[in-house]
Amino acid sequence: MDGEQAAASRGAEETGLGTKAEPGAELAADHVVFAIGQAIEWGGLLEGTKVEFWRGNYPVADPLTYQTAEPDIFVGGDVYHGPKFAIDAIEEGKCAAESLHRYVHKGADMKIGRNRRDFIMLDKDNISVSGYDHAGRQEAGMDESIDAKMSFKDAHLDLTEEQVKIETGRCLGCGASYVDYNKCIGCGLCTTKCEFDAIHLVRDHPECSKMCVAEDKVGGLLKYSVKRAFKILGHLGSDEAKEMAKKRKAYKQAQQNKD
Repeated sequence: MDGEQAAASRGAEETGLGTKAEPGAELAADHVVFAIGQAIEWGGLLEGTKVEFWRGNYPVADPLTYQTAEPDIFVGGDVYHGPKFAIDAIEEGKCAAESLHRYVHKGADMKIGRNRRDFIMLDKDNISVSGYDHAGRQEAGMDESIDAKMSFKDAHLDLTEEQVKIETGRCLGCGASYVDYNKCIGCGLCTTKCEFDAIHLVRDHPECSKMCVAEDKVGGLLKYSVKRAFKILGHLGSDEAKEMAKKRKAYKQAQQNKD
């Protein structure tokens, strides 16, 4: 049994597709594709198609849809552009699958709503960074008495006091920290968790509410609860409360009569 027949036999036996063949048996197949990633060998797979090639046996395809000149043939991965990263092949496989899905649905556009990956590079000559610290990363010196190439000892020295000040200033003043006003509710919990007291909560309208630390919340709530309880008790004897009691009693009576 030659290599193609052996591969077809193992494939049917392992996957359970088609007729299960006994070891050593011959199994007919229309095509046997060797996909081990070492080279592109089309054989007669694309004979009679409109697929065009460039740079050897790499097929020409649309870079957005991965569709070749043969409308129902799509390519991607190493067979399309040569050796590259596996994640690129995975992404191209997903994009080609989307194209296949659109192709079989007649009337669907192949390019509308696709990610064209049009990234605009930042114009570094047309930005203002005057408010940022331009100090570069501080590098520690080397101990010249140690041969760094021939010794296992660490020849790096510590940063000087001046370098430490520059480095910490660069870290704390980079401007990368910000508050997301769509998520921050102003609870102030973050101010109690920072051990360095680097976070402070500033209230724009302090008169609108009263804040207290978590340790004193029971006392603050107790005062409010007592005040609220007396207000409720004082309201029970009012004409409005009596009227509401009559309505509730009439509603319950109507429900009992319905049952």
